[in-house]
Amino acid sequence: MGPLQEALAAVGVVIIAAVLGFNGWQSWQLRRRRARIEHGERDERGEPGAGDLFPATTPQDRVEPGLDEVGEAGEAAQPHGLPETGAEATRARAAAARIDPLIDAIACFVFEQPVPGEALQQRLPRTARAGTKPLLFEGRNARSGAWEALQPGERYAELQAAVQMASRSGALNAIEYSEFVTKCHALGEALGVAPDLPDMAEVLEQARELDGFAAGNDAQLSINLQAQGVAWGLDFLRQQAQACGFTTNLAAGRMALVENFADESDPQAEPRRYAVVQLQYDAHAELSDDPAMPVARATLLLDVPHVAPGLRPFARMREAARQLSQALGARQVDDNGAALSPAALDQIELQLQQLYASLEARGLGAGTPAAQRLFA
Repeated sequence: MGPLQEALAAVGVVIIAAVLGFNGWQSWQLRRRRARIEHGERDERGEPGAGDLFPATTPQDRVEPGLDEVGEAGEAAQPHGLPETGAEATRARAAAARIDPLIDAIACFVFEQPVPGEALQQRLPRTARAGTKPLLFEGRNARSGAWEALQPGERYAELQAAVQMASRSGALNAIEYSEFVTKCHALGEALGVAPDLPDMAEVLEQARELDGFAAGNDAQLSINLQAQGVAWGLDFLRQQAQACGFTTNLAAGRMALVENFADESDPQAEPRRYAVVQLQYDAHAELSDDPAMPVARATLLLDVPHVAPGLRPFARMREAARQLSQALGARQVDDNGAALSPAALDQIELQLQQLYASLEARGLGAGTPAAQRLFA
């Protein structure tokens, strides 16, 4: 490493240390302010405490769940009142609605009194991102005990904020996590509640490991259809694609074969819509408004982690490629223009089963919301 790289590395270490020091100072300030609020005092600026910001609940508001009530995550409520509170309990139950501890680092805010959802929504960060990573927010409903996206008209006993630890853009880094921490402290300042934040070193280690797993288990499969001799007219291509089931337009030059799918392992879950296979072709041809614009190549695309294997997406893609190649008089080729034989596609399908098993073993089965977020 040269002198310039050593100097840059030293500057980076100093910047990160300064950010962490500032975050620690903010946390200390929030704890001091919370202590004053607990003793019924106002802060130095004469602002009211949390009890003034958020109306107290009446005994009629405090409806405790019974033994037969189940939260959105499919977990039974605790037999004696609301589910347990605190950071560890919150993280253990975080797989409700959208936040998932498998792919998210989660900060917790525990309130002394339930807080209206609209009051929480008004105080969330304006931009729900930390660098390239999305932020998510959920509350534990004081009435039902379920974790859910914040709703006006509801009251929440806890709030959790989460930052995604990895995506196709890479692992969460120190700068992104520091931005998340800063936003959590700012939110805590607005709410008068200090956040319980996970350890930075542990989060970054988990992020690197998750990113490594994702990189080794990602797959986007394609079959190209190449015109032989004369190119197809745009209208002709679209008509043949629609005849093969591609009836949904995603964007210019993109169609999809879309289907509903219900998870048999969860009979109560609503069926979800999947773009099972996409068909992509020259977007400029469609934007030209010329129905006879020639198109010489189209691509069938399967984004493996995004589609439930119960829909048999690869078999569907192979069948669509067979039908379209016959209708268009096209050759099936790979990205280098080499012919794709049935034997080569069979081999890919065998490898695909191993990939599905690997994702399922991690709890990130293909087509699940967590997998779709991780591989976005």
